[in-house]
Amino acid sequence: MELNTTIYNRNTPADRVLLVGPSLGGNATHQWTKVAASLIDDARVIFIDLPGTGLSEPWDDNDEPTLDTVAAAIAGIARDLKDELGQDVPIYYAGLSISGAIGLHLARDYDDLFAGVVVVASAATVGEAPRWIERAEQVEATGTQQLVEETTKRWFTPDFRAEQSDTVAIIMEGLSVSEDHSYAQLCRALAVHDLRGDLPYIQTPVMMIAGGRDTSTPIANVELVAETAPRGELHVIEDAAHQVPVMRPLEVAALIRQMLDRPRWNRVVSESGD
Repeated sequence: MELNTTIYNRNTPADRVLLVGPSLGGNATHQWTKVAASLIDDARVIFIDLPGTGLSEPWDDNDEPTLDTVAAAIAGIARDLKDELGQDVPIYYAGLSISGAIGLHLARDYDDLFAGVVVVASAATVGEAPRWIERAEQVEATGTQQLVEETTKRWFTPDFRAEQSDTVAIIMEGLSVSEDHSYAQLCRALAVHDLRGDLPYIQTPVMMIAGGRDTSTPIANVELVAETAPRGELHVIEDAAHQVPVMRPLEVAALIRQMLDRPRWNRVVSESGD
């Protein structure tokens, strides 16, 4: 699997790299640009497109539909960056929703590559397997466009939808133009995603960021990761729904900057709000 990447700030003087990934059916550039703008001098920010979104090719059915498959492709990107920039260059990863779940696979399996992982609006399990399989079959039958209305209500609060309608429209366009089979395969990958038993063995620093109004990701599931992973940390952004980097980019950027700047990690639980 080869994933498309886009460098946001190629000429930054920063000697750190931050890879960022989108939600299911999301466009990484649209979802993470405001966060990247706040980190323009802190790290070289690179957007990653999942299969069938942005400029990445559709899912190749020679690849098993698991998040391990996608994680291996992202690890390959990290290895290439270290070959290009130097083995001592620290690489961090931040992922939203499904990409956050992928981040836990990276933290478990590639601690030699990643200095830290940020998981936004995701957890060691996401949803229920039968419903993911049902959604995969539904999308392959009727496409992603029919998901837009209901998903918009879950991804954003009513106030944000009213005040930032243009932003919402741009984000939801990413879902509507996602390649259907790729979306379905990612649903199947989420159906078998379960890292709860592996959490005690993850040594990579893991920062969990949750939206206080995120109805898609139960806070208990997020807390489980932060409390069980040895170097886990939890932050709750109270007024955000599922699309935390879109709704509260400055807060997300500030938290990521904490990870970038912190020489040593200890578990911290905090709440962030207005």
